[in-house]
Amino acid sequence: MSFERISVVVQGPVQAYQGRGMEEGITRRCLDSVRTHLPGATLILSTWPDQDLSGLDYDLLVESDDPGPNADAYCPRNYHRQLVSSREGLKRVTTDYAVKLRSDNYLVGNQFVERQQDYPLRHPNFTQFAERVVINANLFRRYSKGHRILYHPSDFFYYGRTEDLLKIWDQPLFPQQPFSDALLAGFYGLRKGQIPLEAEQVICQLWLLALDPNAPMIHRRIAGDAAAHDYWDKFVASNILLDEPAEIGLGLRKLSLRRKKRVNEFTHHEWCELYNRHCGGTLPMLDGTGWKEMQRRRLAKLPFSWLKTRLLDWAPR
Repeated sequence: MSFERISVVVQGPVQAYQGRGMEEGITRRCLDSVRTHLPGATLILSTWPDQDLSGLDYDLLVESDDPGPNADAYCPRNYHRQLVSSREGLKRVTTDYAVKLRSDNYLVGNQFVERQQDYPLRHPNFTQFAERVVINANLFRRYSKGHRILYHPSDFFYYGRTEDLLKIWDQPLFPQQPFSDALLAGFYGLRKGQIPLEAEQVICQLWLLALDPNAPMIHRRIAGDAAAHDYWDKFVASNILLDEPAEIGLGLRKLSLRRKKRVNEFTHHEWCELYNRHCGGTLPMLDGTGWKEMQRRRLAKLPFSWLKTRLLDWAPR
């Protein structure tokens, strides 16, 4: 694919914003990495007014009024800020394909462009996007406190058709969502000991319900019956390509770097299993040393976390 068919929306604050620290020079590194690895792509910087933009290279600047931090106790503090900067940047895209990239990460390659086209099979009843959306596996969680969880993709990097990224990020603010009252009611109805949703789960549930009103609604982090987990597995297998940052060409901020992959994160190996199971794929499942080591580490850590959470979480199952 010609990179001229791609626009990159770098969204978020430039360096730091209202007390949110970032690595020195990370936004410039982010923008420069796009020029290096996607030559010819349109580069859009979507941020807030009164930022220091000196020395930054971009094709289009989108400045949006700051919606302020969330104060509803449900959405993460900066959800509206992320939503507005992503949405307003993507709305300026005129190319077929787009990247949503946080301003505190960067590219180290462009493998995601080719890999996005490598998995053509889809589940016929779970095809919500025109094409797959590539999401990095770093912080895409499959477990929390020893339990399988739902709706926890990372928010660092999204690549796919522009129309599909708009299905995710072209959302109204939370109070204007048609299901906001139901989500708040479930949140406020949590009992002592029950663990509320994490920030990424909140964000995913909002766009997933907007995309499919029949998607299972959840209110606590460790929740969902077998049917809900089956729904999420089929959705992930059919609409997303989940891959490791190094394999798609994503560089991570220092805060997110780990010597070893976290045991609670989804792996590309597990995504391939879902692809084969739900989409009719025939990907070879190679039991490499990395996957075997992950299984051993999970076996050593997850049961203890599961038992502790089981004792603290009083919700019926």
